[in-house]
Amino acid sequence: MRCPNCGQENPPEAKFCGKCATRLSMEPPATSFSAAPSGRGGSEEVTSGMKIGVIVGSLLMPLLGIILGVIYMNDANPSKKAAGKTWLFVGIGVTAAYCICALASGVLQNISQGM
Repeated sequence: MRCPNCGQENPPEAKFCGKCATRLSMEPPATSFSAAPSGRGGSEEVTSGMKIGVIVGSLLMPLLGIILGVIYMNDANPSKKAAGKTWLFVGIGVTAAYCICALASGVLQNISQGM
């Protein structure tokens, strides 16, 4: 294992450099890479296409907006929290609208059968 401080080559099991006594990491150094936004964890931003897609999906299946809203609201990233809040409200709003429409449909059906 090579010392990051002085460049001295040390045995793989060494915890400290034999030349300069620098602590040697037992883990390989972390590499930096750029990942595409995956929608889970990390600090990726939520794309506008994903925001719109989930809203449209929530209009057809409100549970989608509610579930993704709860998941994204628990993220530390403020843009994910905002998107999650929007999706949650859309999902709840569409669910309420569907319930009102179903109730109105039942009332109208009862009125028409009673006459």
